Amino acid sequence: MVDFIAVVMFFVAVLTALKHHHQRRMKKLELEQGGNHAANAHKLQQAEQHVQYLSAVNTQMEERVRNLESIVCSVDFELNAKLNRLASQQLLMAPSSTSARAAAESAETEAFSISNIKPGDRVAGRFVVERLLGSGGMGAVYLARDEQLGESVALKVIAGAALLDPAAADRFRREASAARRISHANVVRIHDIGEEGGMLFLSMEYIAGDSLSTLLDRHGTLPLPQLRQVVAQMCAGLDAAHAAGVVHRDLKPGNVLIDGTSVKIIDFGLARLAHIEGMTATGMILGTPEYMAPEQIRGQPVDARTDVYGLGAVIYHALTGRPPFSGDSPIAIGFKHCNEGLVPPAQVKADVPAPWAQLVLRAMAKDPAHRFASAGELAAGMPPS
Repeated sequence: MVDFIAVVMFFVAVLTALKHHHQRRMKKLELEQGGNHAANAHKLQQAEQHVQYLSAVNTQMEERVRNLESIVCSVDFELNAKLNRLASQQLLMAPSSTSARAAAESAETEAFSISNIKPGDRVAGRFVVERLLGSGGMGAVYLARDEQLGESVALKVIAGAALLDPAAADRFRREASAARRISHANVVRIHDIGEEGGMLFLSMEYIAGDSLSTLLDRHGTLPLPQLRQVVAQMCAGLDAAHAAGVVHRDLKPGNVLIDGTSVKIIDFGLARLAHIEGMTATGMILGTPEYMAPEQIRGQPVDARTDVYGLGAVIYHALTGRPPFSGDSPIAIGFKHCNEGLVPPAQVKADVPAPWAQLVLRAMAKDPAHRFASAGELAAGMPPS
């Protein structure tokens, strides 16, 4: 009996030992499986994150390609200008029809008359030319005496070769139309627009001072008190323009005239009126790439915030001594406006105060929704000194 009990106890002990061994084994397998599951879950999460990253990179690259296509097609100012000049030369050298020959001869005569305007000459029977103020691809600007008004005016004359491009004359007339809508002390006054012998001219208020561009070339930057005064008056002029339904679209230091303490915004030749599309008839986007907003470069709709961006770029230049973006070509500059982050002003010039730097960064946000809603709001956000 004792032997039987001993045998039973032995088997019970063995079975108990086997049971505990089985339980320990099952627990180990559960732990191993749990660890593998966690590892697999972690790997799956990493894979999903990698897919999301690749998707974001792909989206970014697609956006950059779209931006580049837009810039190449629309903002290659130099190429469009060269093509326009080449077409004009071809037309002058080998007119293929009577109408083409007439246009070429007319343009040649007009170019000759403009290039030979000299002090003492009379334009349109009322403007007596005193001296040349400046010239460019569109034509020339003269200081003249308006005998009808009895005062000195700036007389802007469109160049003969430019008349071969219908859009040039349209921009010229649009400048007068846009500026005449605005009555404000900080916007140059337009007196008259006319045509004589195929020559277009525009008379406007004469400002004896320098452009902001000249001051920046001379001094590098503006002292903060003077900059604050200039920006405040620019904002006032822009608010008046926007209230009249006009978006300037070409704000730059060269289009800001300073005469003592008075500041005037000029050159509304690229302005968009509320009822006119923002692009030219040929789909070419115009402007100065160093100061253009991303949406304007992409050919998207523009509004007051587009001018806020341009104003921010002008302030950046006045604070640091250089435009916010630069490059070897207009395409490269436009691409940077659309895709590259803005270098903080203090990294360019260490003494730029933080409040001014923050003002510029907000004004030049890539997304218009993140900018100041108006020039007046920007003016209100300016640091006190």
